[in-house]
Amino acid sequence: MPSDSTPAVDPPFAALLARMIALLDGRLTPRQREQLAAAMPDILWEFPDVDGRLHLRATATGLEVAPPGGVPPFVVRMPRATLEDAAFGRRSLGAAFIAGKIHVRGMNPLRLREFIMLVDPLLDAYREAHREFIPASPPPVP
Repeated sequence: MPSDSTPAVDPPFAALLARMIALLDGRLTPRQREQLAAAMPDILWEFPDVDGRLHLRATATGLEVAPPGGVPPFVVRMPRATLEDAAFGRRSLGAAFIAGKIHVRGMNPLRLREFIMLVDPLLDAYREAHREFIPASPPPVP
């Protein structure tokens, strides 16, 4: 049970992220999966404002939500609202990064192309997953 100072994990958000990964996997070509798996086989997405974490494992055959454990060498940390702002066109991830809303550790600059190719399909998948989980409500506005 979380302490008073630790926010509880938002189970719907965790489920929404898992669905996003499943949708993303369906959007990537076999070649894109291979490129992502070679560049960043393990990515930890952290959303500290909702105490959410998603460990994405990329293999040449598919993407999956991996069980928690350790910290992968590649970590992306941002508030949930930053992801939603980008997904719903309120602010680009590039602008959020420049504004300090996104923190990235472990990025090899030579592998930036593989990460960038993931962004648009990831945002598309998030929008679709959001509509599935929260169909009657508009996306939150910060």
